Amino acid sequence: MSILEVHNLKKIYHLADGGMTLALDGVSFELEEKEILGIIGKSGSGKTTLMMILRGVLPFDEGRIVIGGVEYTPDADMETIRAVKDMTAIHLQRSFAFWSDTTIENVMRRVYALKTHDETILPPEDTMEYEELREKAMKYLEMVGLTHKAEQAAHTLSGGEKQRLLLARQLAIEPKILLLDEPLTMASPEKKREAIETIKRLREKYGISILLVSHMPKLHESLADRLLWIDSGRIIKEGDVKEITSEFMSGLEPVAPLPPLKERKPIFKLNNVTKRYYHYTLSKIFEISNIDLTIYKGEILGIIGPSGVGKTVLMRVLAGIELPNEGSVLFYTKDGGVADLTKLGFASAMIRQKIGILHQEFGLTHHATVEEIIKGRRKFKEMTEEDMRRIAEKLDIRESLLDFVLRLADMPAASRKGMLDELEIDEEELLDIYAEIPQVQLDKKEVMETFRLLGLPKDILKRRSYELSGGEKIRVALAVELASKPELLILDEPFGDLDPLTSRKVSNLLKEINAKLGTSLCVVSHDRELLADTTHRIILIKDGVIKREFSPEELVNL
Repeated sequence: MSILEVHNLKKIYHLADGGMTLALDGVSFELEEKEILGIIGKSGSGKTTLMMILRGVLPFDEGRIVIGGVEYTPDADMETIRAVKDMTAIHLQRSFAFWSDTTIENVMRRVYALKTHDETILPPEDTMEYEELREKAMKYLEMVGLTHKAEQAAHTLSGGEKQRLLLARQLAIEPKILLLDEPLTMASPEKKREAIETIKRLREKYGISILLVSHMPKLHESLADRLLWIDSGRIIKEGDVKEITSEFMSGLEPVAPLPPLKERKPIFKLNNVTKRYYHYTLSKIFEISNIDLTIYKGEILGIIGPSGVGKTVLMRVLAGIELPNEGSVLFYTKDGGVADLTKLGFASAMIRQKIGILHQEFGLTHHATVEEIIKGRRKFKEMTEEDMRRIAEKLDIRESLLDFVLRLADMPAASRKGMLDELEIDEEELLDIYAEIPQVQLDKKEVMETFRLLGLPKDILKRRSYELSGGEKIRVALAVELASKPELLILDEPFGDLDPLTSRKVSNLLKEINAKLGTSLCVVSHDRELLADTTHRIILIKDGVIKREFSPEELVNL
C-alpha cells in the first residue's frame, strides 16, 4: 500500500535576473509503506528540490501529492501544509541550524516543541517534566550513537556528529515518512556502517517509510529496495538498484595523473601544537595535542580519521582561524615571507590572505548573488596593510584586535556565532568594522573560466545562493576560494555533497590547479579512494594526534 504518491510534479525557479529554471519536470512515483526508496542523480538534477517540496517547505507549480491520504496541491491551504509537515521529517544536506546549547538540549527542545509548538522554551530543570523530557531525548541520541556527546555544546561537534544530531532531532518528530537528503556525506566509514544499521532498525522497529537521496551507489545498494534516477528534473530510470547504479557510474571520467612533487620546501610548519576545548563546567571535552606537521610547497596532502577526532580543528588552526593553546604555526610564502599565525597583528593578517579554506560547514549568504559573494570574500583577501592601519586608526582599535576580528570573518557562521555569544559581542559590531574594508572589482572572464572548469553554468554569477543545488553550492564555494589564487588551499570534506562523477571532475581540477599554479592543498575526506587518486601523501588523525603517514598506494591497500 502506498503512503506517498507523486503525480506529474513540476517546479520552476524564477531567478533574480528575471530568468527561470525548470527544476522538476513531470516527476511521478510512489513510496510504499515501510519501503526505502532511493534517489540518485548528478548534482543539480533536482533531488533536494523534490525533498523540500515533499516536506511542505517549498511551493510547486503543477502536479499532485498524496501523503498518508492527505492531498497536497499547489494551492493547498495552511492546514494541509501543516498536516504534511506533521507526517514528515527531513534531514537536509549540510544543514546545521542548532541552538547554541548542549547536544541533548537541542533534542529536548525538538521533543518539547511537539507539545508547545515553540522550541525557544524548556520546562524548569528541577521538575519531573524536565527529567522525563531528558530521558526521552537521550533515547534519540542513543539511536544515532551520540549519548557520549550529550553534554557537549552542539556547535563544537564534528561535521559527522552534527549530521547525527540533526537526524536525532528529526526522529523526535516520530514521522511516518523520513526524508533523508545526503545523510552520510561527512561520516567516517565506521560511522557510515553504524548509520546504515540505524536506518535499517528505524524501518524494522518503527515501520517508517524512507525516501533516501544519496549520490553514493554503495549506500543505495545497502539500503534501498528500489532506485529512481533523476536527471535534469526528470525520472529517467526506475527499478533495480545495482543495475541503475552501474549505469550511472559508467559516465565517470578517467583519473587525471598526479603532478609530481618537485621539491620539499616547506610552506607550513606546525610545531608542537596543542588545542583544547572546554565545557562550561570547565571539564575538558576535546584536545588535539603535540602536533608536528610540515606541508611542502606544491604538495597535495590528504587527512583521514574517524569523525570527531580533530581533523576540522587542525584545519582551522592551519588557516589561522583558531589559536592553539600551545605551539607555533609558521607559514612560508613564495616571496620569502614567514609569519607565526599564532601572533595577532598586521603581519599575520597579511600572510593569512594567502590561505584559502573551504569549511565543512561552509555557508553562502542566503539572498546574495554569486557575484556578490565572490566580491565579499575577495575584499578580505585584497586588503593592504595600509587599509588595515587606516581602519584601526579610524575605529581606534589595536592591530591585534583588528586581526582577531578579521579571523572571525573566516569562520563558519555557526562557529562564529558560538564564539561571539561566549565573548558577549554583538555581531553588528563586526559588520561595522567589515564595512570599512574597500570593495573590489572582479575579472569576470577569469572567474567564468573557473566556473567552466568546475562544470557550473554561465548564468550562475547572477543567481542567488538559495537558487543553487547542494552540489552547485559547494562548487561555487570552491570557486570563491580559488578566485583569490591562494598559495595554500585547505579543503574540509570538499567531496561530500558531490556525486561521484562531479567528484572525479573536481579532483582532476584540483590536480590541474596544483600543476599550473603550484598551489599547495590540504584535503580532509572520508573518501579514501578519492584521496589516493588526488594526494601525494596522507596522514591519519585519531584521538587528537597524528597516528601514522601513508603513501597513496598504502592507503588503497588498507
